[in-house]
Parts: sequence; C-alpha cells; structure tokens
Amino acid sequence: MGTGLESTFNFFERKRRIITGVFLLVGIPLVLFTRPGWPEGGIIDQALGYGGTLLILAGLAGRAWCTMYIGGRKNSQLVQDGPYSMCRNPLYFFSFLGGLGACAVLENLPVIFLYFVVFSLYYPFVIKSEEKRLEMLFGAEFSKYKEKVPAFIPNPFVFKAGGKAPIEARRMAKTLLDGSIFLFFIPLAYVIDWLQASGLLHVYWKIP
Repeated sequence: MGTGLESTFNFFERKRRIITGVFLLVGIPLVLFTRPGWPEGGIIDQALGYGGTLLILAGLAGRAWCTMYIGGRKNSQLVQDGPYSMCRNPLYFFSFLGGLGACAVLENLPVIFLYFVVFSLYYPFVIKSEEKRLEMLFGAEFSKYKEKVPAFIPNPFVFKAGGKAPIEARRMAKTLLDGSIFLFFIPLAYVIDWLQASGLLHVYWKIP
C-alpha cells in the first residue's frame, strides 16, 4: 500500500466513528421528519418497500453463505470457492446489499444517497487494507487470485462451488445476529409511517 493510500486509509480508520456519527446525525432527522411525496401504494412505494426487503434478505443469505465457506480459515487458507470465486470481498458486498435494503424500506431518497456516499468514501480503503494483509499472508497465490477475480462486484461467470469449511455454529450465529439489524428496519419503517400519518411526528419536508 502506497504512503498516500496508507495515510488516507488511516485517516478514515481513525475517523470511522465520526463518519458513522455524522451519517446518523444527518440520517435520523431525515428519516423521522421527512416523508416521500409519491402516492402510498404506488409503483415507487411498492418498489422501494418490496425491493428493499428482498435486498435485506439477499444480504443476510449472502453473509451466511460467505460464513459457510470462510469458516475458521480466514488467516490459514486463501478461500477461492463459492462466493469468493465471484469476488474477493463478498462479505462486504452482501453487507452493502443489506444496508441498501434497510435504507430502501425507509423510502427516503436522501438517506439512500447518503448511504452511497458514506460507503463509497470509507469501504474502498477498508478493502485495500484487508487485501494488503492477504497479500502479506499468501503472497503470489493472492496476486494470482487478484488477477482473475473482481474486488467487489461479483462475476457469476467465474463461479465455482468448491468445498465448504466445517460450519461453526458460534460463527454462523454471530453472522446472523450481526446481520439481523437489517431486519429491524422493516418494522421500523411501518412505525415511522404510522407516527407521521397520525401527526405524532411532524413532517417538515415532503420529498418530491
């Protein structure tokens, strides 16, 4: 990792909590005090609601799928099968899908935009740091893997099933528990909608 990239990553790593705090500081008021202007039950409303739910489920399933393959082999073996045969960072990809789905079910376009901005600013540097670590661990094997497999967007045409690691119940439970926060946004969206409709939450801005 070059000096400039290293210092930039270190800056974002040090400021991770601040970046998250800013996202929440801006995102929470947007969610609570703005409301979409499109008709309830219309095409956009249903597309975001159902589409967001599908993204959340895909994110949860994908994270579990990654855990089935990586198991406890993260630092002892370069896993190149299953989801890791399609992209080098499938866990981050599926986490991104889950987060995007959580924002989508809230039906708040500024929050979705903010999510893209924060993810785009922070995670490329996290990925580069992780890949530098893998390069140090696995050397030429990782370099060859890097040449064939994309970093983030999966390529289904290079998929190979390969062999799964023995499933560790504790590790799988942790993966599912960590991802369950995405599911929380589905009922949250209904509660916020009801509070706004009943006047208990004042709407200051209707998003066009």
